[in-house]
Amino acid sequence: SRVMFAPMTSPTANRAMTWSANRRAPGRTRGRPTWSSNGSRTRMEGGWVKNKATVVAPVPIQVAWELWQDRTRIPNWMPWISSVSYLPDDKTKTKWTLSTDQFGQHFEFSWLAQDLEPVKYERISWESLEGLKNKGSVNFSKEPAGTKLEMEISYEVPAPLVPFGAAVSPLVESILSADLKRFSTFSEKVAKAMSK
Repeated sequence: SRVMFAPMTSPTANRAMTWSANRRAPGRTRGRPTWSSNGSRTRMEGGWVKNKATVVAPVPIQVAWELWQDRTRIPNWMPWISSVSYLPDDKTKTKWTLSTDQFGQHFEFSWLAQDLEPVKYERISWESLEGLKNKGSVNFSKEPAGTKLEMEISYEVPAPLVPFGAAVSPLVESILSADLKRFSTFSEKVAKAMSK
């Protein structure tokens, strides 16, 4: 099967690119997890890559939950996500734009996501309907030090990144880990402001 990806403003590609969903980049292993020192985990299966990261934010679970529930706030702690906006006629669907400079190039991708049924104070999740193929979830649990967040994102490597092969997953892993650390700091500031 073939999947169309259209980078929005990549200087190296103003045309739609195709990538076989069954193709694997060199150096990728099927189904083998790799662990990093920052607590994140990567698993590669077929043409999809799965990355996980975890953090304990020093805030009540209600604060962490509410921040993630409003998807438009996500760029505050995930700067590579340049925007998230709700569709005017359906608040369960969001338009996402990812913009990043990596491997000496600028990449920009977009997708439409559907929010899946949340489990209050436990789990939010989503999956793309069109554009960059991905799905993800954030699990919440109470900890003595605050709220533990476990984020998991699965995605099909976009055609423009296939040449970078095995370097893509460790890059995304490090970005997710940094994002959750930023979330911890951001949520702590929000909680302090709320308590004043």
